[in-house]
Amino acid sequence: MLAINHVTLATALVLGVSLYYQVPFFLPCIIFVVFAALLPDIDHPNSEISNFFPHFNRLFPHRQITHSILGVGVFAGGLYFLLGHSLVLSVLLLVAAFIGVYFLGKLMNRRIGQLKHLSGGFFSTKQIQLAVRLFEIILNVFLVSLVFLIWKERLRLEILTLLVVGYIAHIVGDFVTIEGVPLFFPIRLCQGLRLFRTGGGVESCIGVILLLINAYLLHKFWVMFDLGSINYWRGYLT
Repeated sequence: MLAINHVTLATALVLGVSLYYQVPFFLPCIIFVVFAALLPDIDHPNSEISNFFPHFNRLFPHRQITHSILGVGVFAGGLYFLLGHSLVLSVLLLVAAFIGVYFLGKLMNRRIGQLKHLSGGFFSTKQIQLAVRLFEIILNVFLVSLVFLIWKERLRLEILTLLVVGYIAHIVGDFVTIEGVPLFFPIRLCQGLRLFRTGGGVESCIGVILLLINAYLLHKFWVMFDLGSINYWRGYLT
């Protein structure tokens, strides 16, 4: 599955689970879902996230341990081990947040034409570019505030949960492709639903549908948890 669709699948999954169980999370932390949704591809030499981990793909071939149940266990176990090491974890989370904002902005800029099409041409390319830029600025302001918020154990635990769900969403996305994933690594046999080929026309259609689903779920999230009220934000900012 392509990077943009990994991200939109992961964010849709997180928003959907949150709405289903009626358990809110700190919405700006969606950038951690973006980071985790791309992280398993650090073993791919041509993936952009591998630029942040330049030597990892030399140690592990693509779609092996990082795309398995074992990989999820190692990732989740490492995160929750670090939960008790607040300083180290806080620094790592800030790095992850920076990478998440970077990729979210990059992916959105790549899809400006698609966003214009979805608006029915109501918004011009420059207007959409401005909206994307403003969104990036808001996220960077959040990064500054995160320096002060990250020390709260409740928020750190919430972020760690989002990271794990985002990571799992990546594997789910590749599981439905023709290539499949080695769920039971070190057994290298790939399993999957084999519904479509990565980068094909079917995935392009799914990508548009995922964008629409995200817009709908985001609206539902805003309404259900009353994000227009100060009470939602007060729980995290005080």
